[in-house]
Amino acid sequence: MMNKLKWGILGTGMIARKFAADLPGSQSGELAATASRGRATAESFARTYGGLGIQGYEKLINEDPIDAIYISLPNHLHKEWAIKALEAGKHVLCEKPIALHHQDAQDMFEAARYSNRHLIEAFMYRCTPLARRIIEICRSGTLGEIRLMRSNFSFSREASLEDARYHPDKGGGSVMDVGCYCVNLLRNVAGCEPTEIKATAHIHNYGVDDYAAGWLRFGAETLATFTCGMTVESDMGTYVAGTLGSLKVDGPWFGVNSIHLQLLGQEPQILSFPPIPGLYALEADAFHQVISGNSPPWITPEDSLGNMKTLDAIRRSAGIPV
Repeated sequence: MMNKLKWGILGTGMIARKFAADLPGSQSGELAATASRGRATAESFARTYGGLGIQGYEKLINEDPIDAIYISLPNHLHKEWAIKALEAGKHVLCEKPIALHHQDAQDMFEAARYSNRHLIEAFMYRCTPLARRIIEICRSGTLGEIRLMRSNFSFSREASLEDARYHPDKGGGSVMDVGCYCVNLLRNVAGCEPTEIKATAHIHNYGVDDYAAGWLRFGAETLATFTCGMTVESDMGTYVAGTLGSLKVDGPWFGVNSIHLQLLGQEPQILSFPPIPGLYALEADAFHQVISGNSPPWITPEDSLGNMKTLDAIRRSAGIPV
């Protein structure tokens, strides 16, 4: 039996609710407390999901029974509260993108090293067998030398200033919200950092990019494109083509789709994966394995820093405030 990891959550928004709802399904974690700026909000969250409801983030990160902090706050608050939690002796799982800028992310990982605590970026999709298999196939040489890739992640919701994603000063916009997934997968399929980056974006009336498209080159031979959006419904697929074959996944972000594999001279294959009972429970268990010393991080500091550096370059190229 694992010793249950006692979690504290900073924030009570949509992602916090998803994490808290899935956590009871994990093998290793339990919700100890959730903090909000308002007492009523924290207590309401606690009545629904369990644990204590605490007013104020500072108070929660200094609670002794808590082992790990899940930061579900808007992007502009990630650095401040990750560092404070690390300095309080807590391990930290921080929602993506890990920071506003590459330098902020460097500062956060330096604080983790100094505190001798783990800081991991919460790309939950990377915990799934589906995502692991995509990367494994592409890096193994099964597809030959990778030549073309494309990845998309977009959704359509009504724009609102009550949503932090529509505030430029809070790190909002589609590139930071969902484009970060596409960039993360493309970089990991390629197995290296992009050598050339170009992007363009539509700027919403609220001042953030509500949809965007980009182009990445990896060395001399590999080209990749991505699209992302918050106000336009599109496909969420990823496609990779190499000299020996190709693969297609209709949507790798939630771990529930199949891999369509087509190798030259062979019949098409479909690699299926069983349903995942809870993405965030899977992520919580992966986090427990890391801090227990049983597994390396599924997202390394180098991976997070590389992703953040690429996101900075994409926003600069597209004229998005960085």
